[in-house]
Amino acid sequence: MKVSLELLRSLGEISAVDQHFARSMVRLAGEGSPDVEVAAAMASRQLRSGHVGWDIHRWTETRANLSDEVTLDWPDTGEWLHKIASSPLVETVSGGDSVSLQGSTPLVLDSAGRLYLRRYWEYQSRLATAIRDRMAFRFEPEEIDSVCLEAGLSRLFPDSGPEDLQYRGARAAIGSRFCVLSGGPGTGKTSTVGRILVLIVEQARARGLEPPRIQLAAPTGKAAAHLSFSLQRTLSELEVEDAVRNAIPSAAATLHRSLGVMGGVGSRFRHGADSLLPLDVMLVDEASMVDLAMMTRLVEAVPKEARLILLGDRDQLASVEAGAVLGDIARPSSPRDSADAIVQLTHSYRFSAESGVGRLTRAVNAGEVEDALGVLEDAEVPEVNWLELGGDDHLPTHLASLVRDGFSSFVEASRPEAKLEAFDRFRVLTALRHGPLGVEALNSMIEHELFAQMGFDPKEPFYEGRPLGMTRNDYELELYNGDVGLVVNSPRDGRGGGRALFRSPEGDSRLISTLRLESAETVFAMSIHKSQGSEFNEVVVVLPDEEAGLLTRELIYTAVSRAREKVTLLARREVLQAAIGRRIERASGLSDALWGAKVDS
Repeated sequence: MKVSLELLRSLGEISAVDQHFARSMVRLAGEGSPDVEVAAAMASRQLRSGHVGWDIHRWTETRANLSDEVTLDWPDTGEWLHKIASSPLVETVSGGDSVSLQGSTPLVLDSAGRLYLRRYWEYQSRLATAIRDRMAFRFEPEEIDSVCLEAGLSRLFPDSGPEDLQYRGARAAIGSRFCVLSGGPGTGKTSTVGRILVLIVEQARARGLEPPRIQLAAPTGKAAAHLSFSLQRTLSELEVEDAVRNAIPSAAATLHRSLGVMGGVGSRFRHGADSLLPLDVMLVDEASMVDLAMMTRLVEAVPKEARLILLGDRDQLASVEAGAVLGDIARPSSPRDSADAIVQLTHSYRFSAESGVGRLTRAVNAGEVEDALGVLEDAEVPEVNWLELGGDDHLPTHLASLVRDGFSSFVEASRPEAKLEAFDRFRVLTALRHGPLGVEALNSMIEHELFAQMGFDPKEPFYEGRPLGMTRNDYELELYNGDVGLVVNSPRDGRGGGRALFRSPEGDSRLISTLRLESAETVFAMSIHKSQGSEFNEVVVVLPDEEAGLLTRELIYTAVSRAREKVTLLARREVLQAAIGRRIERASGLSDALWGAKVDS
């Protein structure tokens, strides 16, 4: 059956928005080819799936048929690309070209066969240019006090040397205006960057300059709070002068707050390429969560003479929005390409070599299915458990026991602050939002399991003790997607009077009326995506009954690496095997634009 917009829409492959976009563009440009119309809709559709561009070669190799019931007659790839390239809808560019920002075509096709919506090609091109410029704009030798630097490195890394990755990362950050520290949980990213900030401040003092203006940021309020806490803990353990310590901020802010969101609209910011941030150092944690559009705005808002330091785990899930930016940046084609600005930390200080959680995390990240299952099935590794579902196994029975034990300290705590702190020790994570094993169903299941112990009615919308998670940014309340709070008293008449306790990134407690919390949901269980930037003593990970494309190695890795001490997986064997063996692939030309070649590692 010949492919058309109507057929793709009926199969659910494209949305009404994709269909409308394609028809509108074709009509405005006077394009008469149905194949180009389909390509425009598919480019729009791929963006909604997290891809920056539509990789036509890869897609046609893997998605020749979308339905078991309907055989689709797709255009020949070569002929299709020729029609697209010849269309008035499309500007064709070479891989390294920077497309004209004054161009008028809605679509851009690169030499690798990736079709982009123009806005996202521009984001990608601008970001690649900005990063290349920053990497080339290194500090001159006379701008660095080498005596001070060597003394600082020796003092702050006493047992390290030039081959040590933390030491190397610190030296790179001092000499470069762009540095990425990537690594898994417990590899010392925050510990290293705390020492880097000390070295930067000491450099300014040694050269008789004013203390550097340092800004700390993260994508979510939760991640900002975690960065603040971890960095202050690191600084408290270092032997540094009070003047140096005091020059380093004690609190991080969200990226939205840092860039100065305007008018309550998340895409308009006070700071950007035309209004630079007033700073000398910008440090961003959990950079894997930052999408292409936000990363472009951020990099362009940082003055070229300032340092930009990104922290994150390149192997974690990518952002919910388009792009896998940190993964593209942190995988240079060769070590020479990165000029030592990209440092991958590998040694975990959180888990010993024989730790069950550490072994499981490493095996999943490497895609070693049998090794991962071996750890899960090893009875001598009590901190890692696998309840293999199948047949007559009943999930609620397994989950009820885990929930009662996991949330026991939360239930028993009396003071609101203690209760909120106890809540972060345990969490149920799931891959889905909807369905019998999704966030909504699991939260309902857990509420009914705990309501007798906690003395609440789960039918009440804001019962006392209900944990709340923000689902989007609320700039008026200064609450951000991922922030977690707790209802501390219920509405007296079911309509008003209730209050919820939230913690700011600075650690301050805030009480907010429940009437104002329209974008909050219960978070006994949360999605794995939403858990990024968080850590818990123990996690329970629930996977769907059936194997699905959204279940990937990165998803499982992100889930199990949220745990400090214990992981329990509830999953069918075939589902878990398929997920660990599958890597997420997001079509993007950023790696090509930065490093000149695609990277598969």
